[in-house]
Amino acid sequence: MDQAMKNENIRVKLKGKEEPKEKKLGLGLLIALGVGSMIGGGVFNSPTDLITVANPQAILLSWGIGGIGVLALALIFQLLANRRPELEGGIYSHARAGYGDFMGFISAWGYWTSGVLGNVAFFTLIIKTLNSLFGPQYQLRPFVAFIIASIILWMVVFIQTRGTKNVGVINAIVTVAKLIPLTLVVLLGFFIFKSELFAVEHWKTTLASVPEPGGAATTLGSQINGAMGVILWCFIGVEASTVLAEKAVSQRIVGKATVISLLFTLGVYIAISVVAMGAIPAEQLAQSGTPLATVLGSTVIGDAGAVIVKTGILISVLGALISWVLIASQLPYIAAKEGVMPKMFVKTNKLGAPVSALFLTNGIAQVFLLVLLSSKLQYIYNMVLLLATTCILVPYLLSALYSVKVCRQDQLNAKSLMISIVGVVYSIYVILAVGIVYLAASFVIYALGMLAFVKAKKEQKQKITKTEWTGITIVSALGIVMTILLSTGAIAI
Repeated sequence: MDQAMKNENIRVKLKGKEEPKEKKLGLGLLIALGVGSMIGGGVFNSPTDLITVANPQAILLSWGIGGIGVLALALIFQLLANRRPELEGGIYSHARAGYGDFMGFISAWGYWTSGVLGNVAFFTLIIKTLNSLFGPQYQLRPFVAFIIASIILWMVVFIQTRGTKNVGVINAIVTVAKLIPLTLVVLLGFFIFKSELFAVEHWKTTLASVPEPGGAATTLGSQINGAMGVILWCFIGVEASTVLAEKAVSQRIVGKATVISLLFTLGVYIAISVVAMGAIPAEQLAQSGTPLATVLGSTVIGDAGAVIVKTGILISVLGALISWVLIASQLPYIAAKEGVMPKMFVKTNKLGAPVSALFLTNGIAQVFLLVLLSSKLQYIYNMVLLLATTCILVPYLLSALYSVKVCRQDQLNAKSLMISIVGVVYSIYVILAVGIVYLAASFVIYALGMLAFVKAKKEQKQKITKTEWTGITIVSALGIVMTILLSTGAIAI
């Protein structure tokens, strides 16, 4: 008996603990997780974020372009879930299967850091919303905001340790709850919609939200480029179902859940943008800390509407946190099980929750929450969301490239190949549209990950190949150069 136990312990150390049996996620819960992951804080702040860089007509075009691009990504995830159902790590597994351990690590590291940064952005929005709800006389002091955010973070982590099925049910309830204020905004906002506010004159050349005589000069291209980062931030989470593919009842429903959740979310976002920008003047909308509260506060229900929306923001962001704390921890856990990330991410509890990944991920998030000690919450929110968006674009790009490879290997039809190419082009375009500054900062983050990759290889007693050493050298060198440029002020966020 003792020897059998020793053998089992050795097997666990070498291969990672075998997951206990747990209830699997069905189509409904996967769709709710997808919608819950995408409809977070972004939808509530998007009218302000977008109107500051583009006019309503350009924003509508941007939603169309962004929608096509993200739909291509969703169809790519669906295609890969159907054609390669054995790749249970989703977005990370695509990169590893297509391009080896190093690119698999890059995908896992980028996705993981994006999840950590995204959760920090959620917390800045929570505090910003609480301050708006309490009013100017009862603003939270930065230290108090930090403590409140820390308590919420670890409460969410505790929920995650109770198992994936429980998290899925809670998320489904929260998703329904946060759709209520959004529905009110669309329905009641329709009655105060003014076409002249939405149909801005000279919209291709003059930015209406800038409080200057005649507005500020702009171009259609710069408006669309400026909107792309915000739009993709709103859709981050489209791959949530694929990341949790290992927890699904079957691989076949994963792609279906991804596409359904994306189309539903796109419809919500477009409706919210159109109503908000047709109900509130551009200058006023650009200055609003809680734009949908401003919209609903201008309807027949008045101040009560503003309170409803602010409460909805809190529910929505908390729901997104429940999804993202799980997703951000699940991916390094899977990568560690396969030897691509360090073993410290592998441990699970008796309910199958990846406790090591949860505690390590959110321990790092706890450190990043120190940014809440700053009073510039809106600036921090914008900066962190764009950095999180840039970090996740590399995993998206690698999945799209792998989809092109699969289409050729399996000799799929021209439609599938074209969708895959659109996903590649869109990912590259958004990386460039977000800006070189955030791309530079993301290289610093990827360079830090090289230490973890080398550690994982040593733990597996695997030799690092020449190709992998070349990749490590290039990423590390770029990280050092970008660190120098950022620290000297040659480029600045």
